[in-house]
Formats: sequence, structure tokens, C-alpha cells
Amino acid sequence: MNTAASSAQQINVLVVIDTDYVKTHYPNPSKDPARPTGIDHHSQYMICTDPRGGIDKQGTADLVFSALPGDYVSYTGVSIYNNSDDAVIVYGINYWKGDNVFNQFVPNLVVRNGAAQPDPTTKNGLPAKPMQQSFSSFDSKVMKAGTEYFYVNFALYTLADGENQQLYGYFYWDPSIQVK
Repeated sequence: MNTAASSAQQINVLVVIDTDYVKTHYPNPSKDPARPTGIDHHSQYMICTDPRGGIDKQGTADLVFSALPGDYVSYTGVSIYNNSDDAVIVYGINYWKGDNVFNQFVPNLVVRNGAAQPDPTTKNGLPAKPMQQSFSSFDSKVMKAGTEYFYVNFALYTLADGENQQLYGYFYWDPSIQVK
């Protein structure tokens, strides 16, 4: 028997948001994280690791991937600007309808004391300089088989004065997962 088929697997989903699209199409977003503004599926690009095989619609807002009960799923987000101009923080993943296949999602923070960062004193940024950096994700363990529709909530921050990012608004959209 294939060990990967019987062992819990880690599935990482990276959400990239085209913040220019969001700001153009949603100029008056919610400022309340409990009541985010719903958006269409034209500004989100999800990419995930594939330990189970069977990814469909990679790079779209409607990513489909395979998971089994016991697998771990982590969502993390970034703006198309790599969070340097506009910034995105995924702050919630919530059940909407269908089968409840996920356990409760929880926020996790990892702090790397020696994360590789480009060296600003060199022509090409190399060699990288180790610096402290925080990484956040929203994680859950898959509970059971079924199809769940859920909301991905994210906060969008814009570069206000060339130096500081300020809240633009809170948003969500509604992808789904099928667990076999």
C-alpha cells in the first residue's frame, strides 16, 4: 500500500489577490471584519501542493483539490505585490453550506529568526540576508468526506504614504472543496 495514501498529508494553499481589481470593483468595502464585502471570482488565484493528485483549476478562484479525512489544509494569502504595496491577510475560513468536511480553522503564526531576505546592499539581492520574519496561515484538519462550500475572508491594506499600509477593507469569496 502506498504510504501517502494511508498517511495524513499536508496540503498548502496559497491565495494571491489582484488588489488593483478589488479596489477598482469594490470602492466602498466593509470596515467591519465580522461583515466583509463579498466579491466575485476574478481577482483570486489559488495554487496548492498536490500530495493526493487530482488538482483542477489550479491558479483560479475555484481551485479543486483532493483530500482525505485526517489531512491537514493550510491557507495563506498575499497580494499580487507580495504585500509590499498593497497587503493581504487571510483572517478567516468559515463553513457556508454543504457537508461540513473541515474541523474549525485556527490561525497559526510561525516566526523565523533567519528567514532569507534580499540584501539591499548588493546588485541582485544575493546572497540573502537572514532576518526575522513572521508567517501566518489558517489551518484545519479534514474531518470527513463530502463537499463543503466555505468563505475565505481577507483584509486588504493599501500603501497610504509610501511607507505605511492602512486598512482598505474586509472581503470574502466562496470556494468549495470535495473530500473523497
